[in-house]
Amino acid sequence: MPRACNTASAGASGRKPNTIDLEALLGDNDAQLVYEGLHRLRELKIDALNVVRTEGVRPNGRDFEAWDFGIPQIDRLLARLGAEPVDEDADHPEGA
Repeated sequence: MPRACNTASAGASGRKPNTIDLEALLGDNDAQLVYEGLHRLRELKIDALNVVRTEGVRPNGRDFEAWDFGIPQIDRLLARLGAEPVDEDADHPEGA
């Protein structure tokens, strides 16, 4: 299945260059479900990270980081899909 990737300048299409046009691939309703699912997955992973930090779980003597739960990777994927930016202050755990 081909990807709809915006390689035009930002002014020509209104989208950032090199973003994937998920709406063109899936349609507006299905694309919205993907965005919502990724945002919800991100929220759950942040909650899980906060739980292991609160419980003091430390593999090999180090604290878990956001990277261990894939949070920055989800953020980058959302950015590539052209989703609205995530409010980092509202839900990022300290030090993530």
